[in-house]
Amino acid sequence: MKRKMKFEHPGIIIKELIFDEKGLSITDAAELLGVTRTALSNVANGKADLSVDMSLRMEYVFGGTAEFWQRMQAAYNVEQARPHIAKLKLKRYKPKLKKSLPVKETKSRDRKVKVA
Repeated sequence: MKRKMKFEHPGIIIKELIFDEKGLSITDAAELLGVTRTALSNVANGKADLSVDMSLRMEYVFGGTAEFWQRMQAAYNVEQARPHIAKLKLKRYKPKLKKSLPVKETKSRDRKVKVA
């Protein structure tokens, strides 16, 4: 089943939730997060992945959870990688069956267990 809606880079959501709704500039938000303006700008513009460290900083400063941001980043990364993997034409691994054993050798032995 193919997904119809594409995953957005987390930076797009960061732009909407932090810069647009809160009215912060990249410089102001970077200062609050304790990161460089360049680092935050790269994430916000989809040029860099949202790191675990940055996710934790966002959780602490703006609320929400780091797990939310990381799930969003992981979903985006998987979607971006799918076309490349599809081109590799990989085949699913199918283990070879070993020679089957006779039925009587595969039955478990009856053991008496003492019940206290």
